[in-house]
Amino acid sequence: MIEASADDVPGSIACARLAAAIEGGSFMVPGVTGGIAAAAATADAPLADAARRLDDAYRAALAARNKPDEPDKVAAVAAAASDMSGVCAASGLETVG
Repeated sequence: MIEASADDVPGSIACARLAAAIEGGSFMVPGVTGGIAAAAATADAPLADAARRLDDAYRAALAARNKPDEPDKVAAVAAAASDMSGVCAASGLETVG
């Protein structure tokens, strides 16, 4: 079960899902980034934007499958996840631990 703080429920849920994906290394599993983005859709703008960038990066990586730029696109997913983790931390929402 994902716990949410009373202060920012959508942000807490999104950051908890991000933490689970970081821990599980599951960003390239279908539905993971979309679930994070959906949870963050009504969170504050920086968090919602970071989640959208993460999902966009995932979609770009899928589109690059079996193409020369696939490794770079997959690396961009990790970079977007790292960026979102920083946004969660700056917002006071835990992502790891």
